[in-house]
Amino acid sequence: MFSIEIVQRKFPQKHPKVAMFDFDGTVGLLRAGWHDVLVSFHTHVLKDTPKGKNMDEKSISNLIKKYIETNIGKPPVYQSYSLVETVIELDGKPLAAEEYNAIYSQRLSALCEPRRESLRKGIANPNDFIVVGIVRMLAMLRSRNIKIYMASGTEENYIKEDVKLLRIDNFFDGGVYGSQPDPTAFSKKTMVEKILNENKIDNCELLGIGDGATEIKAVQEVGGFNIGVASDENGKPIIDSWKRRQLITAGADWIIPNYSDVNQLESRLFIV
Repeated sequence: MFSIEIVQRKFPQKHPKVAMFDFDGTVGLLRAGWHDVLVSFHTHVLKDTPKGKNMDEKSISNLIKKYIETNIGKPPVYQSYSLVETVIELDGKPLAAEEYNAIYSQRLSALCEPRRESLRKGIANPNDFIVVGIVRMLAMLRSRNIKIYMASGTEENYIKEDVKLLRIDNFFDGGVYGSQPDPTAFSKKTMVEKILNENKIDNCELLGIGDGATEIKAVQEVGGFNIGVASDENGKPIIDSWKRRQLITAGADWIIPNYSDVNQLESRLFIV
């Protein structure tokens, strides 16, 4: 059953004029399972270090979880930077972060590319790879003349194709943005600054919607209003407890499992 968990503010200070969405886990589910792929790969690398050989999997998993939480929402190579640091801490000799990232990308592609190919060929239904209710949510915001941006830590070329494959690209009139070959060229924080500068709105008129701490913090720090989407990436209508903890810590105002009750979301966001 859908419900809005009020964590901080009950309502936005002003009606939103611009919205910034994350992609993976917030809008799309094409990369559902990325977490397991990443943890499996990093566990293998760390178990091969001198100190890691003597650690149980739970201890190694705890090390990995700490930096995954910090890096979610950033370009994927940041996970590999953290892996390099951890390998060194465990007396190992790491590969370059870019090499680790390339291996991870190959493994993730093996999981995700068949999904994308099935959409390209018209075999799969886009509804199978989106968060419940997101199309109605985007349509509701556009009907209220809210300008919508996409800001994802995933590589921009993939995200731009993904929104087309899912047939939702027409909603993002503010543009679709993602990470670049130079990882310093994109961040959620700089996206927030760009949005505020382009639209000349009060900071409190910015609505941030995401399932990761990075985008929630970026919007919270400037005084925008945040909805944390603690979605279950297997499509179940439940709250992901791990996401929920991260989103609350980051400063989310509300927590929702999905967008299955857009009417309730609309009435609260645009209360008279």
